[in-house]
Amino acid sequence: MALLICAPTAGELAALLPNAALESVKEMRPAPAQVKQGQALACVIGVGPVNAALAMGGALAEARAAGTPVTAVVLAGLAGAFDLARLPLLSLCLVKEEIWPEYGLHDGTCVTARAFSFPLWRRDPHDGEDVYDRLSLAEPGAAGFSLQNGLLAECRSLTVAGVSASHGRAGDMARRYGADLENMEGFAVAYACARHGIPCIEARSVSNKVGPRAGDEKDFPGALRRLSLVLPALGVL
Repeated sequence: MALLICAPTAGELAALLPNAALESVKEMRPAPAQVKQGQALACVIGVGPVNAALAMGGALAEARAAGTPVTAVVLAGLAGAFDLARLPLLSLCLVKEEIWPEYGLHDGTCVTARAFSFPLWRRDPHDGEDVYDRLSLAEPGAAGFSLQNGLLAECRSLTVAGVSASHGRAGDMARRYGADLENMEGFAVAYACARHGIPCIEARSVSNKVGPRAGDEKDFPGALRRLSLVLPALGVL
């Protein structure tokens, strides 16, 4: 059994596991990594929901075939915040719900998931509600983790394929979905985990304001460095 630690880019994965030898890690191919609990897997899943979904399918299948099935997933990376007053730059966030705002019926103005006849996943009634555009993520305890230092602020995030680059789009997304963060991989990873019954923990470091931003409304290098605190905060390192 194995913990899978994943990030969109090699830089984010290296920031998460600063003392690991990750030179041989290839995108979408899990590689061994050492954590407090023993051996784990580390994977660069690529940027965007399509890459993330492909990477997760491959990583879970490869681990299962090797006789070390994945029993928990930690996804971490950078994200934009809709409101920097609430979540300032370099905030570390624990995602409690992922939203995919691009699934459903588009009426020319917005997308409504439940107006569409087909859920993403029609669950057995005994297993919970059908999945359309929202997924709750696991509590850290369900994955065997315990929060160590109160660094991770709980929040809601939405996953997009196209990053919001206008005030209008950013404002509409925040109001319509009640989201705190915007990312590009979270829903895909959480969905893959849900389909396989694997607890998924997602943490994000705030690197920028969503939408157009001034120079003081972004700090990508600083947010990358902050990722080194995520796994210790979960008790993994």
